[in-house]
Amino acid sequence: MKKNVAIIYGGFSGERIISERSAKVVKAYLNPELYAAHLIDINKTAWEFADGDQRQVIDKNDFTVIYNNQRIVFDGVFCAIHGSPGEDGKIQGYFDMIGIPYNNCGVLASSITFDKAACNRYLKASGVNVAESFIARLGNEYDLKAIVAKVGLPCFVKPNDGGSSIGVSKVKRVEDLNVAITTAQQEGVDALIESLLEGTEVSCGCVIRNSIPTAIGVTEIVPGNEFFDFESKYEHAGTQEITPARISKEKYIEVQEITESIYSWLHCKGMIRVDYMICSDGIYLIEVNTTPGLSEASIIPQQAKHYGLTLGEFFDSAVAEIFRS
Repeated sequence: MKKNVAIIYGGFSGERIISERSAKVVKAYLNPELYAAHLIDINKTAWEFADGDQRQVIDKNDFTVIYNNQRIVFDGVFCAIHGSPGEDGKIQGYFDMIGIPYNNCGVLASSITFDKAACNRYLKASGVNVAESFIARLGNEYDLKAIVAKVGLPCFVKPNDGGSSIGVSKVKRVEDLNVAITTAQQEGVDALIESLLEGTEVSCGCVIRNSIPTAIGVTEIVPGNEFFDFESKYEHAGTQEITPARISKEKYIEVQEITESIYSWLHCKGMIRVDYMICSDGIYLIEVNTTPGLSEASIIPQQAKHYGLTLGEFFDSAVAEIFRS
């Protein structure tokens, strides 16, 4: 019999629109002979079963819904929520409590990676290179001179718990730091200030294949703007995403090996994407994404095709992993 799969999207952040795009792509490519896929909009006011213009509220007691006079019980969940509550461990905890399996990372891996500073400290202890950084805590005072002395200028200021490059600024002058920090804190909670990394930006996707973490490709990112901001990512304003990356074979293999190690160290599940900067003195982590974008133009689908999978095969395989336990 077909498995009922809930594809959840939306969330509580500015990434809602990207999340909806991802969810619709997953639904479009899942094999309808194997899976009955349903879109569920998770928003701050309600959780809603979405069928075209029709909406029906989900019963949060057991994550079921009455639709067309029938109760739909979901066998598993595919999470396409970027940001909270899908990428920070909150909704994973809910599904763990009620016993519904899901495709992506669990509570611990999600919560660690969602806090960029915590993830950097954790992976640095395992030998991963990370940029010098400073955290500006919301509501706490900070010393601009001390920040610049530690991270230098130019530097990047980003929400410590956000994604899609929303609220990110490249700061070249100390007098612009306050505005950048405030912007980041409005999108997230704390602001993470990091030293500038110069080199070749790449991104590597990793999934489970034959029960083993497997890197499926390395993509080189050439931003159309000064850095890989929201416009460059989603409006592709002159941005080039080149798979496979134009780097040496040795660096390509090293990026893949680091990514597979990170997958294991963090006890990841499902698909992740890890972003790096290849600098003259080594490969530096930018961030770990446990719910990467899945529109047809996104990096992970590009890498899946490079690996030799159609998007139908790729998403069918991802959903099949939900039920392997």
